[in-house]
This record gives sequence, structure tokens and C-alpha cells, in this order.
Amino acid sequence: MTVLNLTSDGLPGILMVLHHTVLATSKPVPRTALLEAVAPTAALQESDPGRMARVTLNRWIELGLFQEKDGEITASARPPRKLSGPALTAFTRREVCRLSMSGDNTPDLWAIGSAKSADLTRGLAWMLAQNAFETRLSELEALEAQQVSNEALRLLQNDTRQNGLRHWADFLGFSRGLGGDIDPTVAVRDAIPEILSPGQDMQAVDFVDRLAEVLPVIDRGRWQKAVLQEVNADALAPLAPGQLSTAISRALLGLRAGGELLLQNRADVGASISLTGFSGPRPDLTFQWITRP
Repeated sequence: MTVLNLTSDGLPGILMVLHHTVLATSKPVPRTALLEAVAPTAALQESDPGRMARVTLNRWIELGLFQEKDGEITASARPPRKLSGPALTAFTRREVCRLSMSGDNTPDLWAIGSAKSADLTRGLAWMLAQNAFETRLSELEALEAQQVSNEALRLLQNDTRQNGLRHWADFLGFSRGLGGDIDPTVAVRDAIPEILSPGQDMQAVDFVDRLAEVLPVIDRGRWQKAVLQEVNADALAPLAPGQLSTAISRALLGLRAGGELLLQNRADVGASISLTGFSGPRPDLTFQWITRP
């Protein structure tokens, strides 16, 4: 079991519809009714109608997004209130992200077969360490070959996994488009409510540390730390103490521009974070405090 092989592991778009359909009712949904609602047999011109819906549902029962009992499907977690539109989409995205990166679903980060979601976790952790301002997702195969000497640890040396990573990175909010830029703004936005409530604030260093716990594939996160141990020492520009990667810098700058986070200077706080721009470190973008308006 893996996640990146879309043909055998399921599609993000189908997963979204499955999850929303189950959340739309407070009662368990019969498996057959759920699959028919998501992939109507009469509307599909396929030799095996509804196969992708079945594959997707089965995989995410195994990973814990759904539960099945006596042929009926329920969601393992529900929002505290009824959601719709973008809020519902964000809830699904965050649940999928949380489960994908959990220790239960990443028992061996370096597994290839029977990896659960370790292949996705590993791919994202490595991708988010790249220069987000210069790297396109279409370039990841060549970059991995340059940066990871151990061929057995390379993940993206075939089209199947590359395509899977592009689809899941876009779905989870870690990139823009299937072949576009590395940009975790959406994923970071989804995670903010688990760190700060509206009107709350905290030291910027603590915010980043907490963010790395919620999204362990980013700077300081346990999965990215593990992946970077296998990357050639001279492959990536080292980050200075307190300096953030281009990926997280891009996300924080985007959220600041949208008024979703306030990045502030506080003379009475010693520790600080420093963002990285297109040309490198930006000492002028150094902050000690973060507030959620």
C-alpha cells in the first residue's frame, strides 16, 4: 500500500468528493450507495465502472480517514459545526494532511512497497527543502538524482511517483498547479487554527516550531530532518540559525500580504526568525512576534 501510485492508490479529487458525501449526513452511508453517488455506474463508460472510487475509498479506510462497519461508511473525524464551500474543503484537506504525515501511516519513511503514506511524506519533505522561488515541480526528478547519491533512496525516478506527488502536493496545498511552483501557503493557512486562535499571538520562533509539529515535512519538522540526512551535504544552501526556507518564507509573506498573519518586530524578545527571498537571506525581513488578527 502506498499513496503516490494514483492508478492503484486513488485520486485526490475522488477522495474529496467521497469525504464530503459522507460528511453531508450524520448517519453512516452504505458503501454501495456512497460509491454509486460518487461514481454512478450508468454514467461511466469504463470496463470496470467505479473502480477508482472503490480504490480511493479502500485506501483511505486503511489510512484512517474513513471507518467501515457492516458495509457502512463513516468519517473518522467531523468538524465541530456544519461546514460548506471552502471551509469544508479546508477541513478535508487538513484531515488528509494530518493522517498522511502521522507516525502510524509513516512507519518506515524509506519504504517503497507497503509504505502506507510514507512515499507522499518523504516526497513532500524533500520537495519543500528546495528553492521554492527557482524550482518547478517538473524539475524534481533531475534535482533528486543530483542531490541523493544513494539510488535506493531516490523516490521520483519514475513517472508514476512524480505524477502522484504533483497531484497530492497541489491537493494538500503545498504547490500551485500540477507542474507549477512550490508554495505551501494553503497548507500553512489550514494549519494556523491549530496554533493560534483569532486575536492570539506568540513568539515567532515558537510559532515556527509549532508549525513544524503540525506540518512535519517543513523546516524543523521531523520528516524533513530525516530526509535531509540523506541529501548530499553540498546540495542545498545551509540555513543560518533562525533563517527559514524559501518555501515557508513564501507562505508567511503571502499570509502577511493577505492580512491573515501579522509578522512583527519586538525589541523585548531576543529570538527571531529571518525570511529568505529570491536572492537569499533577507535581514530586513526579521521578526520576533506573530499575531493572528
